Amino acid sequence: MWNKRLAKLATKYPTGVLSVADVGGYPASVRLVARLDTKRRVVTFPALPPYAQGWRGKACLLFHRHNSRLEGLHQMVLKGELVEEGGAVTLHVTEFVTANGQTKTDEMPHAERPIQLLQFLLLGRRKAREYERKRGEPWPPIDYAEIERLLHEDQ
Repeated sequence: MWNKRLAKLATKYPTGVLSVADVGGYPASVRLVARLDTKRRVVTFPALPPYAQGWRGKACLLFHRHNSRLEGLHQMVLKGELVEEGGAVTLHVTEFVTANGQTKTDEMPHAERPIQLLQFLLLGRRKAREYERKRGEPWPPIDYAEIERLLHEDQ
């Protein structure tokens, strides 16, 4: 669903990272200039590299930016379908997703005050619960023994 407010914010990003999964499920990504066409409610790309010319199907476009101190983080993802229109690849947006869970801003909370850190922690918990409900099963257990074995294997 198109979000006018987030679309306007997305125009402030100089570049984004377009990602798709190939037929085998392997992810492929490219950083590029993306232009939001707010009238048509699509994203166009002035130039795709040769290896991305054939990309079609489900895709996502990640935008993020921050200042030189890695503060003032802004982040959002546009999910949709890559299609060919008039000889150009276009992303038909189906969803705007912000890392902060809001539909009005792409700004991440800044933990300069303890309450902001707590708000960010609670957001993470809420999003994890939403993910579990969507999946219909609990979070998979983490095999720490396997992780430790792999760490020692590389030494």
